[in-house]
Parts: sequence; C-alpha cells; structure tokens
Amino acid sequence: MKKTITGYHLGDRLDLKELKNNLAFNCIYADPTELMYDAENDSYIGIFDYGSIVFFGVDNTTQTSIINAVRKILNLGSEELKRENFDVEINPDAFYKVIFDRLIIKALSIDIAKIIMLNIAQSVALDYYIEQSNILLNQTFQFSLELEEKGKFSIKGKPLLKYIGRLLNLKNKITQNIYIFDSPNLTWNDEYLNQINTDLSRELDIKLRHSSLQDSLNTVRENLEILKDINQHSHSSTLEVIVIVLIALEIVNLIIDKIL
Repeated sequence: MKKTITGYHLGDRLDLKELKNNLAFNCIYADPTELMYDAENDSYIGIFDYGSIVFFGVDNTTQTSIINAVRKILNLGSEELKRENFDVEINPDAFYKVIFDRLIIKALSIDIAKIIMLNIAQSVALDYYIEQSNILLNQTFQFSLELEEKGKFSIKGKPLLKYIGRLLNLKNKITQNIYIFDSPNLTWNDEYLNQINTDLSRELDIKLRHSSLQDSLNTVRENLEILKDINQHSHSSTLEVIVIVLIALEIVNLIIDKIL
C-alpha cells in the first residue's frame, strides 16, 4: 500500500487554538505548536503553528477544501502555496529503507505518521523561507551592481531602512521557528522513530538547507549594512557641504557689510 504525503506552507504563523475550535475534524493530538487530525483509513492531517499543513494519504479535493477552510477561519490570502510531495510504501514483507522521495516501512502507526508529517512540514517551511531569502539576495545583488556601474544606488533613506526591516523580520521569523529543526520528543525514547526521523531529515537535507539559508541571510545583512553605511556617509558629506556653503555665505555677507 502506498500513501502520498503532501505539505503546504501558508507563509505565516497559524492560530492553532482558533483552528482547533473551528475545524470540523477529529483532533487526535494537540499542543501549542501542532494539531493532528484523523482523516480515517490511516490518513491524517497535521497543522503546524509556523505555517505548514501536511496531508497524509488525503485526496486532493479534501486537501483543497481544508486549506480553504483554514484560510477562511484565519482570514488568510489566497496566493499560490509552496508544495512538497513524499511517498510512503507500507509493505509487511519489505525491509525498512529511505530512498529519494520515498520511505518503505513494514507497518504504519500514528507516531510514524506524525514523524513523517513533521519532516515534510519542516521541509516545505524551509522552501518558503529560502525563496524569500533568495528574493532579498537578488535585490541586494542589484543594488551592489548599481553601485559598481554607477557609483551610487537607487535605494536610500526610508526605503533602505524599510528594506533592512524586511530582512530583520524574516530573520526573526526563522529564529522564532528554530525549534522545528530539533528532534521531536517522540524520538527520544524510541530508537526506531529516531532512525526514521534522522533518515528523513538527512534525505530532505533539512539541516544543510537551514545552514545555507542562514548563510544567505547573513550575506544579505552584511551587504545591506555596507549600503547603509555608504548612505549615511553620503548624507554626512552632504551636510558638510551645506555647512561649508553657509559659512561661506556668512563670510561674504560680513565682507559686504565691511565694504558698505
């Protein structure tokens, strides 16, 4: 038997308390960071407070219906979502294995489904944050190119500060959700669950992509700091010129007064 797991990221934090009170499904697990629903026939729905929703063996029509319900309950936008798929093959005669985008196991349990959904939730969240950081990195590259070719750049003053604020906000979101990359409590005393979690995390490049994301954001931050310093220096130089002109005008006025 094969189950397809599909993860989405809605781009923002989700109010799990509001969802728990309004979603018409059987909630089988709830904590401040995660909700898990039974969708029947070994199918599950996982909703994570950092913005990810994962469907385990749920058909596309039901997925769309639930996403629309979540958007309506939380008053979210309807933009296209980041999406990731992963397959689980359940075969009592097969050996445990993780290969490419597929996990092979002998039997399925709720805890195993939970570990799988958690890793897909992390992976699709990383995709979203990496996409956002790449947008910032590309824009910063354009500013650097302007500086190289023209000796100046188009973003200054308040727009530059707002751009830096956007970067800091993204870094804060990632820092706020950094716990998602820790090993879940389920794996602490269960060697098999820990093995599944470790193998999935490695197969999905969770830690490597997270490290790359942090490096990308640090590069953007360093470049913006340089641009900000140049902008401040340019502003200071302008003020110095204004002061010199004012002093010169005052001297001219004094000379004219003396002559007259």
